[in-house]
Amino acid sequence: MICVPIVGPNMDRALEDIDACRHAADFIEFRLDLIADHNLPRLIQAAGDKPYIVTNRSKMDGGQYPGNEADRVAILKQAIEQDAMYVDIETSTPSDLLRSVLENKGNSKIILSHHDFTRTDDKIESLYELMTQMPADVLKLSTYAQDLNDNLKLLQLLNRARRDEVSLIAFCMGEKGEISRILSPMYGGWLTFGSLDRGRESAPGQIPATTLKDIYRVNDLKLDSRIFGVIGDPVNKSMGYLIHNRAFQELNLPYVYVPFWAKSVTRFFNAFEAFFGGLSVTMPFKEDIMKQLDRIDPLAEKIGAVNTVVREGSDWVGYNTDVTGALEALNAVTELKGKKVLIIGAGGTAKAIGYGVGSEGATLTLTYNRNKEKAEALAQELNAELISVRDVDRREVDVLINCSPAGMTPNTQDTPYPARLLKPGMVVFDSVYNPMETRLIREAKEKGCTVVPGIELFLNQAIQQLELWTGKTPPRAPLRDVVETRLRDLEAKGI
Repeated sequence: MICVPIVGPNMDRALEDIDACRHAADFIEFRLDLIADHNLPRLIQAAGDKPYIVTNRSKMDGGQYPGNEADRVAILKQAIEQDAMYVDIETSTPSDLLRSVLENKGNSKIILSHHDFTRTDDKIESLYELMTQMPADVLKLSTYAQDLNDNLKLLQLLNRARRDEVSLIAFCMGEKGEISRILSPMYGGWLTFGSLDRGRESAPGQIPATTLKDIYRVNDLKLDSRIFGVIGDPVNKSMGYLIHNRAFQELNLPYVYVPFWAKSVTRFFNAFEAFFGGLSVTMPFKEDIMKQLDRIDPLAEKIGAVNTVVREGSDWVGYNTDVTGALEALNAVTELKGKKVLIIGAGGTAKAIGYGVGSEGATLTLTYNRNKEKAEALAQELNAELISVRDVDRREVDVLINCSPAGMTPNTQDTPYPARLLKPGMVVFDSVYNPMETRLIREAKEKGCTVVPGIELFLNQAIQQLELWTGKTPPRAPLRDVVETRLRDLEAKGI
């Protein structure tokens, strides 16, 4: 179940937010410490048939109640007198005040909560055992994830609570704690918390409730649901969660795709190997992850980079769908054999696509800007000519491929190639997909070129990943729609 905190700052806004959260909320939390001049009977009335929690959080536990502990707890006692459904009280509450609530809860049910905003203690299980000895109806443990592996401690605790038949809310806070917020219902968590919107969080790392409900489908996940995800450092800008979770929904598969923000591939595999069914791999791990795999597809091995990990029997196998995704997009508009291809850039994307177009019989030219030595090594590896980016006007080009970040948000006025050199009949491929229409693509259209926007590569490589993981091909239109909607939203916000 998803609980949406109502965070004020005043009664009018709180009442508006209660109405706005009805689609996503299974529970509502009234954060009285964040609602000025709160009127609990009005809040309860506005909640209607939605179950609710009354919380009056102290500053020690991440709240904003300005008074002393006796006054703070007195407000919770008033809620109990009004037969509030659930009342949340912290373990940090002075023992006499805590006991007075636990032993005089009336018709209300008590959530006993513990928060640690700095770390996830290795002794979290001992704390859980102590809390189970107290007369509460629901326990809540929320700690801060300093490392991705901290999430496992809370998910394992949920497994124990399920066996113990204890109602437990448990997840990690912070950006590295997102996976436990998503997966805790799957492991038996009584609730997970989702904000009404970005900027309306009541704790760090809170995910919008609509994202939890409609994208991750947390209420539909079961203990045997398969988990996929993207591993990288960082992963917060990846849009893979949008496309892959939508694909699972379209294919009616009980799977979920989550972000794994890791610092070490080796440490991640040691901890999570039994936890996931397949991975997308992004920077900086496309090369490092190869050491963890049992087999590597020959194309990926030749390139020296893996962006997709698949479980095949007992083996972990690495593939590179960046290459095949790019070739699919290019082959849809032109035959590459014998074509003069100019690649802008000399990084990992240029290497992958360069191998692909070279294998199709194209003649390759690479460009360099600052790092000539690195570009020379790649040109030799790809059997390509190397020129300075300043000398592109001296080359005849049939197919132009941009593998540099030029034109990517927020630098949308940049372009890797002068418009005066674009000619009708050229094929122009841009690996940049944010914004959807880069300056290069826009100017190429105006010149009568055949264009391949970056979104085609993004969709192709993602769909091929899904085929490797599931053996099924998702419909393309819904996946394109979810990505384009997100990109338009980012563009409207100037992100």
